[in-house]
Amino acid sequence: MKETMSLSFPCGLVTKTEMGDFTLITDYPEDRGGTNIAFNPWRLFLASILTCQGVNLAKYCREHNLDYSKITIKLESLVEDNKSDPFPEYHLMVEIPEDFPKDQIKPMTTYFNDCPVVNHLTKLNPIIKTYMNNELISVKERLKEDDRHGS
Repeated sequence: MKETMSLSFPCGLVTKTEMGDFTLITDYPEDRGGTNIAFNPWRLFLASILTCQGVNLAKYCREHNLDYSKITIKLESLVEDNKSDPFPEYHLMVEIPEDFPKDQIKPMTTYFNDCPVVNHLTKLNPIIKTYMNNELISVKERLKEDDRHGS
């Protein structure tokens, strides 16, 4: 399925991304030249990880008639340099109520960890090709496991 988003620049560093019936706005903090009216792209990226796993957790609970209304999830980014850290680490901190069925924790975790966003980051080797006026000008590929370890 081919999905196309389009991006425009309403003002300053604000971006407006449209896809179908939906619009997404991003901006940068004031100390980085923006106006701080929306998530910056990095925080949006982190939110994608968190929300993808959260939706999968909710789907699992719904399928198993489990109350998930009191579950909270936080994402901690341990990345110091998000431009060059070769092994970025993120912690997903899930808080469940005391009365949550213990026998459901492991299968629920397996289920919600299999979200498309995390799989894209950890299992796949995405390729991003940039075209300018229909001419290919750059290709970015994720390093394969052997390349990351210097083999």
